[in-house]
Amino acid sequence: MEDRSHSWLGLVFLSTVNIGAILDEFNYRNGQQNYALATACISLIFGTFYTSSHRIDSLRAKFVGNFIENTTAAVTLVLWAVAIAFIQSPGNEFAVAISAEGKEYIVYANLYFFSWLTFLLTVYLFGSCFQDIFEFSAKLSQWILICTMSIILLTSSIVLKGDICDNDNGNADNEKICSRMTYATLLGGCGIGISTIAIVLSTIRSMTKTIEFFMVILSALMYFFGVVLLTSSTGPASTIGNMYFAVWGGCFVSCMMALDCTMPGRKDGIESESDGNGGVEVTNP
Repeated sequence: MEDRSHSWLGLVFLSTVNIGAILDEFNYRNGQQNYALATACISLIFGTFYTSSHRIDSLRAKFVGNFIENTTAAVTLVLWAVAIAFIQSPGNEFAVAISAEGKEYIVYANLYFFSWLTFLLTVYLFGSCFQDIFEFSAKLSQWILICTMSIILLTSSIVLKGDICDNDNGNADNEKICSRMTYATLLGGCGIGISTIAIVLSTIRSMTKTIEFFMVILSALMYFFGVVLLTSSTGPASTIGNMYFAVWGGCFVSCMMALDCTMPGRKDGIESESDGNGGVEVTNP
């Protein structure tokens, strides 16, 4: 079983920063801001409890590596999935906003970066808990991250496309940016589809090495061209924002998975065993 004490401790630190950022920025909070604050407080409590539980034997036996920790990680993820939608929505102008040119810009850096880090950590904790309990493929957490990045990319491209494409005014650069927004939307949609299929195949233990290889390589290629097209000087993600980090995050994770797929002797993604004569691999459907 994986020791997640450092991850839960990281959640404590990140939640504390988010609480401070929200209290510092918003003296008078609306419902969405209060929800984000409450979510950060709840995750701080959960993180503190499980940091202690992983270190105290009596608590570890009751609360770690079982349905309770699994449920806690799932609840934390759901809470932050809603909170991140509120915080990162440009229309709310909590952490990001949209410029006159239709591009994202960061309004409050602490809240922007630390809310994203907290959300991604909850995704990792959720995948790690499920992986331990159900003995899923070691790549399950990575596929969940790819799915998360793809959802962010898709929603960001949909939000920004109207502002960019409706204001091109015959400008050649804006027309190019608008056309690349279409690729961003397709990349996000395809990334969601591929990663969802991979997650399902991993959970039902039907992921074979061949299927995994082609899905990983396809994801890596799509995200590589996404970085080239979207983050160039004439791309819609040339400035730091949700789309920028989503496409780079998806590219990094998918490329690391592709590198791992090409490394000899890997054992994740499938179940394998060796006989006494030198490593005969047995794939269980």
